[in-house]
Amino acid sequence: MVLLGALAGAMLVYPQEAAAAALAGLSLWARAVAPSLGPFMVCMLMLSGRMGGGALPRVAMGWLCGSPGGARLLSGEAADGRAALHFAALTGTMSPMFFIGTVGGWLQDAGMGWMILISHLLGAVICGLLIPGGKTQGRTAPRPLSFFTTLSDCAQALLTIALCMMLGCVSARMAGCALSHLPGWAALALQCALEVTGGVEALIAAHPPMMAPLVCGACSFGGLSILLQNAAFWQRAGLRMGQLLGVRILHGMISFLVCLMLENFL
Repeated sequence: MVLLGALAGAMLVYPQEAAAAALAGLSLWARAVAPSLGPFMVCMLMLSGRMGGGALPRVAMGWLCGSPGGARLLSGEAADGRAALHFAALTGTMSPMFFIGTVGGWLQDAGMGWMILISHLLGAVICGLLIPGGKTQGRTAPRPLSFFTTLSDCAQALLTIALCMMLGCVSARMAGCALSHLPGWAALALQCALEVTGGVEALIAAHPPMMAPLVCGACSFGGLSILLQNAAFWQRAGLRMGQLLGVRILHGMISFLVCLMLENFL
């Protein structure tokens, strides 16, 4: 509540900067997220309704959909909090299309995009193994979604992503206005922590040492916007925001190390 109040107060003090940041977040969503994720999400949701029962196919589909698709598919699969945390660790990922298309395009290196994607998914697997699962519901196969129901679900998910990205961009801009004395690296880290898509774009433009591992770590952490997207589903399964934040920090650290090793090996 205190942080939300501080954010609202900062927006009143810096209204023009807040509006510009919201527009930048919406623009970034329109050019970097919606074109690659939207059509892909429709295909994945149509397929997910035609899978058999069990958690494993939904974990794989969650990796293909990215956040919050994994949370949407697995939040009803957990029978207790331990299983929910296990699935949250496994599926708090970003869409492969983001790495292959968007990040690879920003890097002008499709191969590096694939390396970051592989490190990102391996980090999720290791993170899930470190947090063993509990009981699952053992649900039967769901009813397939109609095409128009799928479109409606995807539209709602994309709108949620857009609003979360706008909130993250505004939060980063307001924090920058309030903490204008921060050095460049700290401001960049803060931007990645609050809105990962814009933060990663800025990180690639800055071209720091160990850029690929840093990008992988930032994407695996996900930032405030992706944390909120996943929390909307996982809180229904009984997980607290602190638990989800801890899982995201663990995933970010593991993926950073995996990508660093792969980069040195390759």
